[in-house]
Amino acid sequence: MKKLNLHLISDSTGETLGAISRAVMSQFNNVETSEYMWSLVRTEARLRQILENVKENGGIVLYTILNEKLLNILLSECRKNRITAIAALDDVINKFSNHIGQKIVQKSGRQHVLDEDYFDRVEAINFTINHDDGQKNEDLDEADIILVGPSRTSKSPTCAYLSHRGFKAANVPFIHGVELPEILFEVKKPYIVGLTINPDILIQIRTNRIKFLNQEIKSDNSYLALDNVREEIIAAKKIYLQQKWPIVDVSRKSIEETAALIIQKYYER
Repeated sequence: MKKLNLHLISDSTGETLGAISRAVMSQFNNVETSEYMWSLVRTEARLRQILENVKENGGIVLYTILNEKLLNILLSECRKNRITAIAALDDVINKFSNHIGQKIVQKSGRQHVLDEDYFDRVEAINFTINHDDGQKNEDLDEADIILVGPSRTSKSPTCAYLSHRGFKAANVPFIHGVELPEILFEVKKPYIVGLTINPDILIQIRTNRIKFLNQEIKSDNSYLALDNVREEIIAAKKIYLQQKWPIVDVSRKSIEETAALIIQKYYER
């Protein structure tokens, strides 16, 4: 197992660097990463303090620094100490600049400006929080996306991810033997998606959840019985097919992969 210290130095929130570093490191096996996040780095004193830590621990520096003076200090110190420093976005931004024919705007945190899109995302997040797990069904027609699925099929975290992408997402639990809310069959605007999962995987997820809550796992627990779970999945799928809702199998998908697939289907519609 190779160990790597990764220093993320940003003059903004560091959110972009975090996403890039995760995407990059996912391409390597047997690498254990110690991540140091240094955000809102906008003064020389702060930068030099960080560089002391970088020199002490070594590793790779991944950065987004726009201030020319700070950038020169960072690169100079990294060269002096033989530390690899990589600009996270320079090559991409420069190629866009050349294609568009415009110079870039040298302004830290520009991607986080409080514009209309920002407030739309905040509104989407609030909507999703208020419509989690079948809450406030009376205004479901205001949703962009509604997820329906049995317990522990990642409805809530997927909705949370979708809301951060600006979608008003709601989720409604499917409970075998209990009627789904009537409004679900009446709404016109929302894109409704049915979630399904391999029964064995679902049982394992539910078992782990019960253990996490320090609850006793009883041998006659119908919530974990394979036959019952299979019936539950089949019954849910039957409704999805009757309503012609698209079905997404979350068995071996991450939240990000599930959300990406749903967004793709949403735009295809």
